[in-house]
Amino acid sequence: MTPTILGKITLFPYDFEPAGWMFCDGRKLYVGDNDALFMLLDYTFGGDGDAFALPDLRSAAPANCHYCIATQGTFRTNYYEGVLGETILSPQPELPQNMKECNGQSLARSQNRVLEIYMGDRFGGDGANIKLPDLRSKAIKKYQYQLATSGETPPSLRNRNPYVGEIILLPYETTFESLVPCDGRRLAVAQHGGLYTLLRNRFGGDAQQFAIPDLRAAAPSKYVYYMSLGGVFPPRG
Repeated sequence: MTPTILGKITLFPYDFEPAGWMFCDGRKLYVGDNDALFMLLDYTFGGDGDAFALPDLRSAAPANCHYCIATQGTFRTNYYEGVLGETILSPQPELPQNMKECNGQSLARSQNRVLEIYMGDRFGGDGANIKLPDLRSKAIKKYQYQLATSGETPPSLRNRNPYVGEIILLPYETTFESLVPCDGRRLAVAQHGGLYTLLRNRFGGDAQQFAIPDLRAAAPSKYVYYMSLGGVFPPRG
């Protein structure tokens, strides 16, 4: 998986914590062992003195999924190596140059031609501009939704080496073969054995077919959660 932003929160369909990530379960971490993460979170979610708490998002996570926070990653990076349009929850106050907060602002079409091709006017726009969604009311405390205005397009996703089963939130629809919408569909075990070893039948299925999570209700309006069918296996923490 491409190095991620420290403190980023993402949704995973696994029943384990990938290396470099922790469940958002409100646990406390020692400041001395996690000083950079503490600089971002402080005591916003609890703690005092030598320990600070992670956000507790257990009740907000869809069934059999977990919100996880990146405890390793780039700190106040200049560029986010993600997918075009990928929308993430991040606490970083200084945005990378290719990320914009999702606050409903307008972007010039002439400077965002590739994003325009994929996202179009799903969130509004005019002759000169496209608009980003306004997700401020959906962000958790201390965090903001940020959208990648440049990055890998779905056809070149293999270069990014996502995790098998990684969930990516995109503000457009795509039919690229290695990404499938998280709509509860069933996949053949024989054709997707690697993904099956990670998910098993946690979301439904049988010995021949297994289901992926249905996250349609969890996605913001006009957004789609996608799952990567290929990539590298997530190492266990």
